Amino acid sequence: MSIRSMIKQHLRDNRVQYLLIVLVFIAGAITGGYKAGGLDMTVQSHLSGLINGYLHSSIQGAFGGEIIWVAFLTQSTTMLLIWFLGLTVLGLPLILGVVFLRGLSLGFTLAFLAQDQNYAGLWIALVSVLPQNLVYIPLLIIWSVIAVNFSVFIVKSRSSAGISLGRGMMGYTLIMSLFILLTLAGSLIEAYLAPWLLEMLL
Repeated sequence: MSIRSMIKQHLRDNRVQYLLIVLVFIAGAITGGYKAGGLDMTVQSHLSGLINGYLHSSIQGAFGGEIIWVAFLTQSTTMLLIWFLGLTVLGLPLILGVVFLRGLSLGFTLAFLAQDQNYAGLWIALVSVLPQNLVYIPLLIIWSVIAVNFSVFIVKSRSSAGISLGRGMMGYTLIMSLFILLTLAGSLIEAYLAPWLLEMLL
């Protein structure tokens, strides 16, 4: 079976899980956007100052190497948390909670940038937030599906004779290691490509 066929089969077998997780992520993003519009002036002013400081430092190349490790640690922590939740019987609702919060964070960030920086905020959001999230979001969704499936596998393995739990956990952990490595691509984009695009824009 080719890789393309395997991907199609995976999507076909897990379409319900993908639909659920994507909907939860979108719900989180919408909620985050709504929350950004309801901030009081004091909080809004404080966040605006932080964003202006970040934008100023980014276009001057003040971060780079520092950003890549912070971003990588943040994304790796999320992957590890989902990995751990996949080991629990209550994995599904907890994983959905993590996905919702990630969507909320992204939605809040995009909406606040658009609101705080006016028209320019849309472009700032596109070049400083979107590029790395084109890597982070698909990885988050796919990994969440895998973790949900493993949580279900743990429940089923108690009452059926199939792949041993030890072998399943080994494979599950190896896949997590691969996903953590893949987040490094997003971290590189966040540390170097996004600031460069931002500098070109500003």
